[in-house]
Amino acid sequence: MARGMPRISVRDDLLKIREEFERHFKERTDEINCSLLATLAGEHVLFLGPPGTAKSLLSKGICEAIEGQFFYYLLTRFTTPEEIFGPLSLKALQQDDFCRKIDGYLPTAHVAFLDEIFKSNSSILNSLLTLLNERRFHNGSRVIEVPLVTAFGASNELPEENESLEALYDRFLFRCQVRYVEDDANFLELLFSSDNFKAEAMLSLRKIREVQEMARRVSVDEDVKRIIIEARRELRSRGIQLSDRRWKKMAGVLRVAAAAMGKDSVDRSMVLLLQHMAWDRPEQKGLIKNILMDLIVSGGVSLEKLKKEADDLLSLVQRSVDFKFPLRIRCYDCSEVLDNSKKLYIHKTLYPEHSYYDPYRISLHLRYFRYADLIRVLQEEYGWNFVENTPQRIRYYTMELAGLMERLGRARVKVEEEVGELQRLVEANIWLSKSDMLAIMNRCDAKMGTLREVERTLRIIESMLERDGQVSLMDRAAAFRAEAH
Repeated sequence: MARGMPRISVRDDLLKIREEFERHFKERTDEINCSLLATLAGEHVLFLGPPGTAKSLLSKGICEAIEGQFFYYLLTRFTTPEEIFGPLSLKALQQDDFCRKIDGYLPTAHVAFLDEIFKSNSSILNSLLTLLNERRFHNGSRVIEVPLVTAFGASNELPEENESLEALYDRFLFRCQVRYVEDDANFLELLFSSDNFKAEAMLSLRKIREVQEMARRVSVDEDVKRIIIEARRELRSRGIQLSDRRWKKMAGVLRVAAAAMGKDSVDRSMVLLLQHMAWDRPEQKGLIKNILMDLIVSGGVSLEKLKKEADDLLSLVQRSVDFKFPLRIRCYDCSEVLDNSKKLYIHKTLYPEHSYYDPYRISLHLRYFRYADLIRVLQEEYGWNFVENTPQRIRYYTMELAGLMERLGRARVKVEEEVGELQRLVEANIWLSKSDMLAIMNRCDAKMGTLREVERTLRIIESMLERDGQVSLMDRAAAFRAEAH
C-alpha cells in the first residue's frame, strides 16, 4: 500500500458477497464480478442472453445487496415517462411549472434495474441517456443531480439498428453474455434449490465512495500501458474500434479494481478485465480475450520472432548441409555419383575442372555442365531448393546459431521470472474467474513450450553443423549460451 493511502476493508465484503451469490447462481462468476466492479466504478452493466437464464433474478439480487434506494421496472414499448421518472406534480402545474414528483422513481435511486432495456421508446430515451451518462435529470426548468451509482440492464437480444438504442447500448460499459448452465451437477442443484434468495452481506455507499477516492491515486504499471497500446492496435487491425471515451472509462475501472484489492498500482493480470468491456457483438468476445491473454503472458518477450528466426535458420542449414538431391548427379570426368549438396561441393573442391551430367537428360545426347552452370540450372530451371555448401556460408550459419542461443538463454531467464510473477499476480486477483486463471496459466505453459521448441530446433542445427566439421565454432556458440544462463 502506498504511503498516505487509507486502508479500506471492502475486499472482504466483496469476497463474502461473491461467495453467497456463487453458491446460489451457478456458473455466473463473471457476471457477479462484473456487477460488483461496475458498482464500485460507478458504471453500468448489461446482461445479454436468452430467456430463462436468471438475468433478472441475478440483477435484482445484486441490486438488493447494495445499500441505498433501489428502483426496478420492466420496460415495454408502451411504458410512459411517468412510470420511470414519476408523475407530473399537479401543484406545480397550477403554478405553470412542468415538473415531476420523482421520489421513489429512477431520478432518486442509488441502484436501478431496467429489464428489457431496449424496449424503451423515444419518449423515455433522451432522459434515460442523460441520466445514465451525466447523472443529471431535467425536471421542468431545473436540472438536478441524481444519486445513481449504477444501473443494470437486461435484454434477450442486442438493439436493432437504431441510433438512439445504440447510444443507450454504449452507456453500458460492462457487457455480460449470460448462457444456460452447462455442468450437470450445477444443473441439478439449480433445479432443486429454492428461488428465495437474499444476500446477507451488503456493500455500503460509503465504501463505494472510499474505493473511488482511492482509485484516483492508483498508478498504472508500465507494462500495463504497453499492453493497452498493443491491444488497441491489434483490435483496430481486426476492425474493432473503441472510442477514446470508452478507453478512458476502462482505464478508470482498472484503477478501481486495484483499489478494491488494496493495491496501489494496476498490474498486468488486471488487463484481462477489459474482455468484459471491449466488445460490441458477442462473436468478438473470444477474439478479444485471446488477444489480451497473449499480451498479458508475453511480457514484452517476442518468442514468436525468435522461433521464426530459428526455423528459418534450420531451413537454410538443411538446404545447404543436408539437402538430398531428388536425382543423383554423376561426374562426367570420373563417374562418381553424388546424392547431396555437401558431396557435390566437396567433389568440386577436390576436382575444380570436372563437369557433371544433367540428371534429367538420359538420351544419347547427354548434356553436361561445369559446376557453376550446373548449380544455376538445378536451382533456377529445375527448382531444386538447396543452397551451395561453402565454408563461408557454414561459418555464417554458425555465428547466427551462436546469436540465437544467446537470445534463447536470456529469454528463458526473463520468461521464467515473468511467468512466476504473473502466476503470483493472477492468484491474488479477486476479479478473475477460475477458468480465466487456468487459461492464463495454460498460456504460460505454452510459452515455456515455445522455448523448448526453439531449443530443440537450435540443437538440431548444432548437430548438423558439428557433423560438418564446425566444432571449434560451436564451442564459441556454447560459450555464448553459458554466458546467457
